[in-house]
Amino acid sequence: MEAYIHRQIHEKLLHAQNPVFVSDERVDGDSLGASLAMVDYMSRHGKRPNVYVSEEVPAQYSALPHVEICTTDLEIFNDSTIDLVVTFDCSDGEYVQRLLDLIPGEPLVINIDHHATNPHYGDLNQVLVDSPATAEVMYRFFQENGVVITKDAATCLLTGLCFDTGAFTNRATNEDAFDAASRLVMNGARVQDVVQTMFQNRSISALRVWGIALERLYENKQMGFVSTYLTRKDIEEHEVTDDEIDGLSNFLNLVTDAPTLFVLREDNQRGVKVSMRSLVRDVSIIAHAFGGGGHKRAAGFTIRDARLMCDESLRWRVESLGETK
Repeated sequence: MEAYIHRQIHEKLLHAQNPVFVSDERVDGDSLGASLAMVDYMSRHGKRPNVYVSEEVPAQYSALPHVEICTTDLEIFNDSTIDLVVTFDCSDGEYVQRLLDLIPGEPLVINIDHHATNPHYGDLNQVLVDSPATAEVMYRFFQENGVVITKDAATCLLTGLCFDTGAFTNRATNEDAFDAASRLVMNGARVQDVVQTMFQNRSISALRVWGIALERLYENKQMGFVSTYLTRKDIEEHEVTDDEIDGLSNFLNLVTDAPTLFVLREDNQRGVKVSMRSLVRDVSIIAHAFGGGGHKRAAGFTIRDARLMCDESLRWRVESLGETK
């Protein structure tokens, strides 16, 4: 079935007259890498689909091939000629539906993902939960359809693969991840560009904020988890962006022996983002209950209209509309 759907997707892409690509609402290396690799392929067929992103692409990804085609302009959906929408790494069906509602017509929807929480909202769904990254799903797509992967596409896919596996250190890493990575390198993926994107993009101020989070590590032995937090004040006083904070959860998961990890931070939209990692628990169940998503061992969600309240013992609580949750 997987091979059949790959071929179906290929056929629909080649026949589409005005396709639009959608990256995940949380812009990251996997959603961008997968979508831009497909842009590279479509460009060889004379098509340059728009890639919609919900926010400006983080600076660390500015060197990715074709990134200039990404747009935050919702007006691109106000086009009755759109006949195909392809989503990459988007496990939130409600987010996708809000975008589809902006299109005057009824385009075919192709859903490419690897999250177990994906609700299969597409007309064609290629959701491979055994895959370490959506970029690896795209790698399988290219292999199945005999597509030659260019250096640019290989760089995009390797970026996505490294992002979701934490550079091959987390539990998403499997044999498929290493196999795809080795073949992408043979196809000319620019490894140094990927390394710079993943690791060489933290300012001194960002590292200081990470240090604050390290100082606040709190272990709840009874519940079996370790947590830390960052307030909006922490981020703004050090003049760092939210993008520079990304990666903290994966770092802590790598260097601590905690069975379960929670990292909370206030965002710039009156909400609290919760990032979870676990060696023993299915944290995707927690994320799904709060409208989020992810994998069994790595997931997250956002609590809207909320703030963090913390005491001197480093314990925290989330306060929402005057009520403690």
